[in-house]
Amino acid sequence: MSASASASSPGRAAPERRGLAITGLALGMLLSTLDQTIVATALPSIAKDLGSLSSSAWIVSAYLLTTTASAPLYGKLGDMFGRRRMVLIALTLFIGSSILCGLAPNMWSLITLRAIQGLGGGGLVGLGSAGIADLVPLHERGKALSYSGAVFAAGSIGGPLLGGLFTDYLDWRWVFYINVPIGLVSMLLVVRFFKKPHTVVRGALDVLGSVLLVGAVTCLMLVTVWAGRDYAWGSVQILGLVAAALVLLIGFVARERAAANPVLPLQLFKSRAFAVAVPASVVLGMLLLAAVVFLPQFFQAVRGMSASTSGLALTPLMLGVVVTMTVVGRRVTASGHYRPYPIIGAVLTIIGFAALTQLDGDTPEWLMILEMLVLGMGMGFAIQLLVLVMQNSAEMQYLGVASSAAMFFRSMGGAIGTAFFSTLLVRQLADEMSSAGTALPASPDDVARQAMVDGAVLPESVRALFSQAFAESIHIVYVWALPFAGLLLVLALALPTVPLWTVEFLKKFKEDHEAKVAAEAAAAAGEVQVSAAE
Repeated sequence: MSASASASSPGRAAPERRGLAITGLALGMLLSTLDQTIVATALPSIAKDLGSLSSSAWIVSAYLLTTTASAPLYGKLGDMFGRRRMVLIALTLFIGSSILCGLAPNMWSLITLRAIQGLGGGGLVGLGSAGIADLVPLHERGKALSYSGAVFAAGSIGGPLLGGLFTDYLDWRWVFYINVPIGLVSMLLVVRFFKKPHTVVRGALDVLGSVLLVGAVTCLMLVTVWAGRDYAWGSVQILGLVAAALVLLIGFVARERAAANPVLPLQLFKSRAFAVAVPASVVLGMLLLAAVVFLPQFFQAVRGMSASTSGLALTPLMLGVVVTMTVVGRRVTASGHYRPYPIIGAVLTIIGFAALTQLDGDTPEWLMILEMLVLGMGMGFAIQLLVLVMQNSAEMQYLGVASSAAMFFRSMGGAIGTAFFSTLLVRQLADEMSSAGTALPASPDDVARQAMVDGAVLPESVRALFSQAFAESIHIVYVWALPFAGLLLVLALALPTVPLWTVEFLKKFKEDHEAKVAAEAAAAAGEVQVSAAE
């Protein structure tokens, strides 16, 4: 092994070099998660400027769709060709499309560019998490991944704040331009310091499996975006998409059973820990977005806050997530055991959402802060531990796939949750406004959707009605979040009691690695001898 390669190995890398490499990967993760929510508070300004209020929701949906669909493919490509190379490709695509998003002249060009941006963002989170796992010794991985989890939480919850600040004090186009300097710093750090040697996973890429998975996810995501909004749940369009998703999913499973180098190895699901962590990640993604997306809307519609102030009001939630995640990561690193923490987190999440079901226009500010803090602490107990559990359940050659799968299922949960809870809220708002007796300029459903994107376009009397109706309706989101929080508790209880690392495991891992290196050296020496003989 060369001196440079040896210096880059997890056990021998200088702490400063490793820290800078992790920082570069974390910045890429930050960009991807930030762009899931940063646009939300800028939507009214974008709709006014580009002149298409009805299509503005696709600015968010297009990004979520391509980010979620491409994540597993990036994980496999990273395992095959090296995570460093694929991170740089994803960053290049993300930065370039961000510049073009800021220059977009109309709504549909922006939506198209956001879909392309999502193709870059889909690789940054999963590859970043797997790259950090590459760099950090097993017994320190809990602490290191708590940092990447904190980055995810900061990006998800800090997005509305930054979007509001740019919208109020600069221009909505800075929502996209801000990605450029951060992305370039990330790229520089990855190029300079992330030089982990890569063992090539041989075999051709499972193109058919990738196409089937992307197709199934796309159909499912379109159901969550269109159902109850553009088409009725029982319409031919929605039922057709559901049927297509099922057929593609069945085809994907059949393909992965037969593929020599599957894009998402089904053997990962043989681990009980992995199989339980997958639905838990989906549910957690739904619950996180239920808080992040709808609380700022409540603050703006009912409390009269500006876009930036409503994002700042989420600080207690973010503080609860980040602090708890950091503490839990250190405790897991010290003990090697994780099982109590997701259970505690699920209980606190239930308490937090139960408290938010009483939220209305008269709720004291101190009580809202306490409720958000408890909810944030609950989710902080589980967000990154689930990623750690899935990584710990996979063999080293599938580390990238396992990491991307964790992000894939969490992102899919967030997209499904956003669409599901939005539909519930719009229906409740429409019922509240139609029963108020005030003349509306359009159907209650249309007025409710329009008001949620940009209430300023409505007459003053309708805006006042919307504010009152929103205060009476917001509880529906958190009432429906409670059974999902209960499901999260059930799944947390079902997680097996497996140490994330032990002295015996580390010894066996070292022995296996040394045996593999010796076998590769012997094979290489044999090839040299054969060549010399010829």
